[in-house]
Amino acid sequence: MTVFWILVAAATVAADQFAKWLISTRLTLTDCITAIPGLFDIVYVRNFGAAFSMMSGRVSLLSVISVVFCLGVIVYWIVKRPKKPLLCASLSLMFAGALGNAVDRIARGYVVDFVKTTFIEFPVFNIADIAIVIGAALLVVYAVWFDEGAANGKKGGKNKWNR
Repeated sequence: MTVFWILVAAATVAADQFAKWLISTRLTLTDCITAIPGLFDIVYVRNFGAAFSMMSGRVSLLSVISVVFCLGVIVYWIVKRPKKPLLCASLSLMFAGALGNAVDRIARGYVVDFVKTTFIEFPVFNIADIAIVIGAALLVVYAVWFDEGAANGKKGGKNKWNR
C-alpha cells in the first residue's frame, strides 16, 4: 500500500473512532441532536449486529469477518500491488470502514452508530459505514468501467467501455 493510501485509511479510521468517542462520552442513549434540519440528526445507538442490525448478537463472528476482510485486503495489496487510483481508494475506504467497526466490536462489544437521516427512514449509521459504502461503490465503478482485465477474464483485455 502506498503511503498516501495508508494515510487515507488511517485518517478515515481516526475520524470514525474520534466521532464514536465523542458520541459515546457526550450523549446518552436517549439524546438526539438536530445536526442539519430536514437532513440528519445525531443520536447514540449501540448496534450489536451488522448492517441494519442483521446478525444481532453475533459480535464475535462479525469481528472475525471484519478482521479476515482486513487481512485479505492487506494480502491483496501486497500480492497484486494495485496502482489504479479508483481501485486503491476503494480498497482503502473498505479496509478503513471494516477496521473501524471491528475496533468497536472487539473493544466495546458493539458498534457505535450515530447518524440518523430525517428525510428518509433509514437505519442509524457511522463514518465507517459510509466509508464501506463509498468504497464498495467505487469498486463497482472500477470493475464495470475501468478494469481492463475484466472482459473475457483475460488480463489486459478491453471491456466495452475501453475500446
